[in-house]
Amino acid sequence: MATAELVARMLPQFCPTTNHYKCSDGKYLLVTKPTLDSVGTLKKTLGLTVPVAASHLPPNVDVFLSNVDAEVVDADGDPTNGLTPIARVAADSHEAALASLGYSLKGE
Repeated sequence: MATAELVARMLPQFCPTTNHYKCSDGKYLLVTKPTLDSVGTLKKTLGLTVPVAASHLPPNVDVFLSNVDAEVVDADGDPTNGLTPIARVAADSHEAALASLGYSLKGE
């Protein structure tokens, strides 16, 4: 089984929560599991309270190709349709999404 090693956690330039992984097959992946962290950020930076329930969040995890610098690589190469993930999986964690794609976490 291929492995994935965590490079960076909770990248601030992407949807909360996005982690960056380096894979043993040479790929770099950005794995996004939507969380409520953005609500806390709005409260902290703008003083706004936004009522959001976990049920408002998408149930899936998106996995994007990236490079070593955590820059997204569009899977279909078509900039007119937004960023396309290489996979969208029903998972409750970053680790579960990676496992569904055949990766185990290195060191865990």
